[in-house]
Amino acid sequence: MWKKLSGVLGAGVLLAGLIPAGTAAAVGLQWKECKPGAVEQCATLKVPLNWSKPSGPTTNVFVVKVPAKDQAHKRGSLVFNPGGPGGAGGSIFEAGLADAFLGPLRDNYDLVSFDPRGTGQSSQLNCGPVLRPGVPVFPKNQAQYDAMVAASRATGEQCLKQHGDLMRNLDTRTVARDIDAIRAALGERKLSFFGMSYGSFLGTMYAQMFPHRVDRMLLDGIIDHSQGSRRFMLEEAKSMESEFNAFIDWCATDAACELHGQDVGALWDKTVAKADKTPLTSSFGPVTGDVMRMSLPALLPKLAMFGADWTALASALAKATKGDGSGFATSYLNNSETAYAAVSCMDLPGELKGYADARARLALAKAVAPRVGAAVEGWVMAAACSGWPIPPSNPWQRTPVHGAPPILIASSTNDPSTPVSGARGLARQIDNSHLFIAEAHGHTAYLNSECARTNITTYFLTGKLPAGNACR
Repeated sequence: MWKKLSGVLGAGVLLAGLIPAGTAAAVGLQWKECKPGAVEQCATLKVPLNWSKPSGPTTNVFVVKVPAKDQAHKRGSLVFNPGGPGGAGGSIFEAGLADAFLGPLRDNYDLVSFDPRGTGQSSQLNCGPVLRPGVPVFPKNQAQYDAMVAASRATGEQCLKQHGDLMRNLDTRTVARDIDAIRAALGERKLSFFGMSYGSFLGTMYAQMFPHRVDRMLLDGIIDHSQGSRRFMLEEAKSMESEFNAFIDWCATDAACELHGQDVGALWDKTVAKADKTPLTSSFGPVTGDVMRMSLPALLPKLAMFGADWTALASALAKATKGDGSGFATSYLNNSETAYAAVSCMDLPGELKGYADARARLALAKAVAPRVGAAVEGWVMAAACSGWPIPPSNPWQRTPVHGAPPILIASSTNDPSTPVSGARGLARQIDNSHLFIAEAHGHTAYLNSECARTNITTYFLTGKLPAGNACR
């Protein structure tokens, strides 16, 4: 969702904030300059590998802080998560990009981010691609479905062999406990949180588990964990199809589109059909029609704040019409971040019941989204988890939040990755939340709407929620 998202709380839930002196998670953060002369400060926090065994083995969490410019008047710490599952926010901050995301908040907050366990410079998980190249991702018969399930199982078993207990302790509730350990190590009674895409789900989990430790919280680009895997996929397919149609309209009206003046919809259909029969060439290997389709979750969502628009998709398609598939190298079929699958299978499992179920879901996706079909993250997760050897520890369910201060929930009207329906659904589950929708194309409101950025910044600086529920 950002590239790029246990039912009953046990006693371990409270340990992160009530840790007695001397336990692993209570060790303070030993900051050092990430690079000589850099403002960014890096540290590694040791936390329990399994939070139900706080005195047992530990794992590392890489944490980066960018100190507030005005230390005398700062409000505290603001923890940032860019999404994922598996978004390595600490590494993003270490690279000097904190200002690019949260520059207007630098005076007032120590900006903090981290690489979640299993990613980046924390205890890393890497045992192969999410979906193995060459394995059918949209199975057309029982044999292809069986091959997809076998590939999923093989990846999961390889991960278990390499990483064992880390694999079993990657779910979002566990990472929420890690966040509270970071809070404790920072010496903060409460913390503020800024979560985008999958980060919105992580923030929701934190608020559910530790509502009285929340100061100000933004959840933007929402995953509604109550939807279930089928509806999650279908809502995304509808939104992705709508955004693809908007891309076609843009090409028809804007000369910035490399395919301006052509029938882009027909061109896409023809090129994908051709690649289905004879794969296109590229430096990273053959580009099939499925590789092109599975590039849409990466190429179609706009991130206007960072200049990511539809020109890359138009350019990729223009090259593909000439036999060059290199523009689709961002396909999810070439994604090697295993943590994406491992976390998804714990929290967002596909719940496939066999080939008949898969065939029915693919048909439904095609019915609601004729061009995009199931080429969405909801299906990526279902396919990647179809044979996963570890049962989900935090399966689909409502995530009610009680007792937290007002939480700001945001979305863009045309978000192909996390549809606005998810924001509306989550707002009904969080007491006293404020739903704010920006009229914009692209993934998240903050990254695609200046109006949204202004309102969100004001909220973090003053505590004042937006006056209304929408902006242009």
